[in-house]
Amino acid sequence: MKKVIVFIFTLCFIFNLSAYASERGTTIEDGIYSSILSEHRGLLIHLPNAYHLNKSQTYPVLYLTDGLRNFKHAAGTLDLLTQSDHAKEMIIVAIKNTHRTRDFTPTYDESYNQWGVSGGADNFLDFIEKELIPHINKRYRSNGFKVLSGHSLGGLLSIYALQTRPQLFQAHFAFSPSLWWHKGKVLKQAHTFYKQKKNLNNYLYLNLADETGHMLSSFEQYRELLGNQTRLGFDYDLEFIKNENHSTSAMVGQNRAYVELFEQFKCSPDFAALGLTGIDACYAQLSTQYGVNLKPDYLAYRYAAEKAITDKRYAEAIDIYTQLISTYPTRTDAYFRLAYLYEGKGDNTLAIKTLDKALKISLKENVENNKIKTFRAHIMAKLPEQTCETAKVYVENGKTKCAL
Repeated sequence: MKKVIVFIFTLCFIFNLSAYASERGTTIEDGIYSSILSEHRGLLIHLPNAYHLNKSQTYPVLYLTDGLRNFKHAAGTLDLLTQSDHAKEMIIVAIKNTHRTRDFTPTYDESYNQWGVSGGADNFLDFIEKELIPHINKRYRSNGFKVLSGHSLGGLLSIYALQTRPQLFQAHFAFSPSLWWHKGKVLKQAHTFYKQKKNLNNYLYLNLADETGHMLSSFEQYRELLGNQTRLGFDYDLEFIKNENHSTSAMVGQNRAYVELFEQFKCSPDFAALGLTGIDACYAQLSTQYGVNLKPDYLAYRYAAEKAITDKRYAEAIDIYTQLISTYPTRTDAYFRLAYLYEGKGDNTLAIKTLDKALKISLKENVENNKIKTFRAHIMAKLPEQTCETAKVYVENGKTKCAL
């Protein structure tokens, strides 16, 4: 009998956990046969936390090389940053390796045959452009903004893609890139590339850890090139990551690259001061720059609302938050901020209703909601005892309340 009780208790405990704790986001194993590469390529797909909650929302796509190695930290870091609005939510497409050296190097160098045959980067980029991207666009809700992320030889590939197919991706991440490859072929190509006058409309993040030798010397040369370039519509961030090594530069750099890329989408204070009109103008400009129809970011609305509150334009701030909720209906934080504004205006009843919506959304969004509960209790404590229909009576903090 005791064993049965223990078993039932264990089952209840497990089911309780499953009801209240679940992993954020969704991981899918996918794959595609490539006629260009004459092989099957395995994929790991990470869908954002809110992907299944809002079927109308589309996302940028990060194409991640060395996919099996980098998938977990790239997905986890992005989810952590998006929870505090330091990065954009993205679909991650991690490409598993088959012939790494072949795929990531732009030229054949017999000196490195022990690593495998080299010089297949153009074929690999053809695969991404003509087979993989159409496959992803068909199966998942992408918005057309694409990022290529790579480390070491994968970082070399990212920079090579930027210099040879700048229209293919709108942003490139290169962590400890092997720019020394084949006596610096990509470096020589860069001289011509950065002298061109055509608008580039692109972003590059690159870093180097505590590395020496040809890794450092080639990186220094590229830094000098970037410092002298004058390409229009191009921005970059270059960093030396201290107390890290070649193996860890991708993990640290992925975090920095996400944050710096997000900075490219922030509207200036001048746009924020114009409210909803300014937000629309800002994102029309960004969409033109990157050639992609970009939807206003969550923070764009937040900053505009905060500016309106600072200027005591409270009715406009409510309108902005209402539009924010309409655009991002599954974001708990939007309801919380609107409730905070209602409470500040003295409309505690409407604040409570909005907080109740926030609590409901938080369970679907799978985010912590303690601050919502605390703020709700704070407001409830200020309300006087009420008389209402018996069916609607409940007690909270020792006071009689009416169900809203």
